[in-house]
Amino acid sequence: MNREFQERRRSSRITSNGGVEFRVGRRVRVRLLEISANGALLATDETVPTGSIGRMHLPLNARAFEAAVEVKREEPTTNGRGRVLGVAMRTPHAEQRRLLEDFLGRAGA
Repeated sequence: MNREFQERRRSSRITSNGGVEFRVGRRVRVRLLEISANGALLATDETVPTGSIGRMHLPLNARAFEAAVEVKREEPTTNGRGRVLGVAMRTPHAEQRRLLEDFLGRAGA
């Protein structure tokens, strides 16, 4: 990954192995690497331009979490065989924010 990237994360992230759906005008196959109260790190084989706005859906504690997200960074993986997307949540609804915060609290983040 790009060594010049400056981390601006405001909360800790936890790893997850749950399924995630990501749409940015089209469905993009992604794998959730980490999630925090403010964003997530996704792995993909596709290029998604920085600044793209999309929707992310994932199961949290047997409930569906959904939020609008913006791609803040997009770069190759360290092995060069895929891409890493850093996405920021764009003000999820209060109920969705509580669901995410409850999930993160139970996970110890």
